[in-house]
Amino acid sequence: CTAGLLHFGLAHHAETVDTKTAAVVSGMSHLESTTRGAMVPLVALPSSSSFIQWKLLEPTLVPAGMFPRQRPSADRVVKTNLLKHLTTDINTPWPSLPLDGSYYFNGKTAQKYASLCLMASDPAIVGLNNTSLLETCRTKLETLLQPFLHNKWRHKLVYDTVYKGIVSSEGFDKKDMNADFGNTMYNDHHYHFGYWIAATAITNVVHPTMPGLASLNARASFLIRDVANDNALDAAFPRFRMFDWFRGHSYSHGVTALGDGKDQESTSEDINFHYGVMLFGQATGQPAIERLGRLMLTLNTRSIQTYFLMDSANRIHPPTIRANKVPGIYFDNKIDYATWFSAERYCIHGIQMIPVSPVTEYVRTTRFVDEEWTDVISTLAVVKQNLVANPWMSLLYTNYAAINPDVAMTKLQQVALDDGLTRSWALYMAASRYV
Repeated sequence: CTAGLLHFGLAHHAETVDTKTAAVVSGMSHLESTTRGAMVPLVALPSSSSFIQWKLLEPTLVPAGMFPRQRPSADRVVKTNLLKHLTTDINTPWPSLPLDGSYYFNGKTAQKYASLCLMASDPAIVGLNNTSLLETCRTKLETLLQPFLHNKWRHKLVYDTVYKGIVSSEGFDKKDMNADFGNTMYNDHHYHFGYWIAATAITNVVHPTMPGLASLNARASFLIRDVANDNALDAAFPRFRMFDWFRGHSYSHGVTALGDGKDQESTSEDINFHYGVMLFGQATGQPAIERLGRLMLTLNTRSIQTYFLMDSANRIHPPTIRANKVPGIYFDNKIDYATWFSAERYCIHGIQMIPVSPVTEYVRTTRFVDEEWTDVISTLAVVKQNLVANPWMSLLYTNYAAINPDVAMTKLQQVALDDGLTRSWALYMAASRYV
């Protein structure tokens, strides 16, 4: 190995490898991976350290923050009746989180309503000195979060000593390893817990005097350690349970076997976890957590744009796959243009859009959104027939705002809403997009 160690990397490795540590070998055959395209030959160069390694560099970190990159203009706020919709969404009775409910769906609800308080703190929406709406929202958010704060669920979150993690006890209580999407078996932890972490981060910003906030933060910290523990000396949790640093994304599946290998379905909920970790570190004054979340968010974004969201420049996948624009369920050993819950194409595409947040625009490029809409989404019956009663339309048109915000803002006044979306938040996200 005097000339270095030959290894094979993926496309995103070749794009970001530090040439001081490794070099792409020209004139040598590539290896074909199962589902991630050609693997590039890399020679890791000898170094003074006791082991050979190659490093990857991300020159620019995703700059997303708590609020949209651009706030809606005063004209758009008026045009969309945004303050009226926000007032309605805050003052309408909020549902209590079902104590026997899913950590996934309850988490979606928590982030959904916490986001209303974020809007109520934005002077672009409520004006400079209007705090009454925020006060109402704070009170209701505080009540909503009580079951999570005190672990009052019928199927409590518990610590598992076998795999060393936080799991729902529902699978144990019901002797059903598929309960709550298999949470007890470590399925989807980054999806489920990402919502709670993001909601907690927002709470720190909009309600910093909330009673029990320190305990709320401690609970969120446990969930981060369960999914993305970065401390090799932490014996209570493994390092990076869900995230694969080589592939650049998380896996959805937990500890049970799958014939086609581990999989990832919702890239946007993967992003939401890393975004939530970043926001939590930022909101609680923990720069190490913020940096970890932002780095994972950035690498995850690169991986998603390389392998999952396929614009016309993509050369990872064959044309027949590329034409779909999204893979569906991405297994290690196959790509299945489907979801675990529906064969509808608007679901296959929509599951890559939830939840809608200020980080979305950094992941879903305008080029991709334009091509996906033109080639696929605009051809679907749900869009062609304007089926406004279908709640997936709220996601499709919030996404469409990236390329046509005026039409999106009009449609979002009419469509039924996804269960993780309020009308005011959908309009807020659409109104913050400019082309």
